[in-house]
Amino acid sequence: MTREKKVFIYTIIIGFLTHAFRMTNTMICSDSTNYLKSIGVSWVISLGRIFLPTVEKIRGTVELPFLIGVICFVMIGCAAVFFVRLFDIQENIFLVIIAWILAANPVVTSIFAYMYTADGYMISLLFSVLGAYLCLKKKGLSGSLLGGLCLAVSLGFYQAFLSVTIIIMLFYLFRMLYTSEYDMKEIGKMTGRCLLSGVTGVAVYAIGVMIVWKAGGYQAAGYMGMDSAGSTGIQGLLQAVIDCYVDFARFYIVRWELNRYNAMNVLMFLLTLITWLVLVTKRKLWRMPVRVVLMALVFPLLPLVCHLFEFVSAGVSYTSTSMEYSLALVYLLLVIMWSDMRLSAGITERFRWKDLQYWKRHYLSMLSVVLLLCISFHFTVIANRSYYNMNNANTKMEMLLNRLVMRMEMMEGYHEDMDVAIFGSCYEIPEYVPAAPIMSGVVSNIFLTQDNEYISMMNHYLSTSYGRADFETKCQIAATEEFAAMEPWPSENSIRIINGIMVLYLSDTNIKQYLPQEE
Repeated sequence: MTREKKVFIYTIIIGFLTHAFRMTNTMICSDSTNYLKSIGVSWVISLGRIFLPTVEKIRGTVELPFLIGVICFVMIGCAAVFFVRLFDIQENIFLVIIAWILAANPVVTSIFAYMYTADGYMISLLFSVLGAYLCLKKKGLSGSLLGGLCLAVSLGFYQAFLSVTIIIMLFYLFRMLYTSEYDMKEIGKMTGRCLLSGVTGVAVYAIGVMIVWKAGGYQAAGYMGMDSAGSTGIQGLLQAVIDCYVDFARFYIVRWELNRYNAMNVLMFLLTLITWLVLVTKRKLWRMPVRVVLMALVFPLLPLVCHLFEFVSAGVSYTSTSMEYSLALVYLLLVIMWSDMRLSAGITERFRWKDLQYWKRHYLSMLSVVLLLCISFHFTVIANRSYYNMNNANTKMEMLLNRLVMRMEMMEGYHEDMDVAIFGSCYEIPEYVPAAPIMSGVVSNIFLTQDNEYISMMNHYLSTSYGRADFETKCQIAATEEFAAMEPWPSENSIRIINGIMVLYLSDTNIKQYLPQEE
């Protein structure tokens, strides 16, 4: 069996085993309900994700966890194939590690919190990897242009995977620098090809977005400050640099406490540095100081590349791990170097556990392999602990919605298509997974925070057809004596019908915006 078939099959199997619970269960997610039932096409196109609505045209505006999961792992498996080809990975153990890290890392788990759009995101991942592959492997101008077009398609599905393309290109140039067969002229040409491909991709994407926006009457959304992109100024750029390094550290060293996740990541970075020094020594690269300096510059560049969109807008937030897939690729730099040195345990000769010389010769590579396997397994643990929390959150939210609707149905004058005015929310502090990066989505406690979210979820999951009271109506209700006598949920008078509107007083969060303003 070829290495391409192996890594593809490994990815599918590991992906299914890691994420089986999520693929076979529907979880409550306010984003999915709002997107599929009310936000729709205009929202994602305003975000610049102009190709994403085509996915819903094929499978419909329904969250189908198992089908979406299958599509995702086929996409990740194809991406793994191109990665293995690009870096000429031969060893079976490395194929397993690559498949495991790509399919089970916490970013995939976080994206699966937004299962309704995960398939579109993973299509973006595939095209981001394919773009880098074509640029780096296909000779001539056509390689750069085709790579750029693939990058443009990737950006059209989800812009965050731009950093994946850049990381892969950076690793390839890093590899060329420690491979003596390439001279500096060839490395310079390849750098130029990468730049041309990147500029082409971004330009084609930007033009495509403008055409779609113009034709459909859309404009940039204000989400995460996207409508103010490029307006950060010098001070904003300097702050973005700081934020890149802070967010990079937050992913690998979370909550600044000693735990197995932090320890393994620190050891991974240490082994990556040591492996690079071993490689420089064994290949006598210290005779070529320019190459050594250029390779050394790659390490401080990683946080900047992984968090590239910090430079776009001051509003961009990387608290959403679904934007950070490039961080998972950092683990694979260790694989690339050991694969090139052909020193991993049991590859070039039969494993001999009684031979002390064998252990002396291979201890560092064996330690790297074992560490990466431990990290990969812990990714699977993180995923399943996350889904455990998601299931708890799902149960809590179902119970809350049922209690609210039951109390509403007991009110005299109730009917299931009446307008509902919700004040405040029952949002609770998230229950993030210990010994793991802080993941976004419904890997948390109660997730609903907005009145439209509660109403959408009631209508979608409990087969009601409530309308939503507008802001002016809520202000009129808040000015009444009946509302002033209400108390927050779950008190007996937290639900009333006022002026024909069903009123739910969940908490006093943001209540002042509805109350009469003092002159």
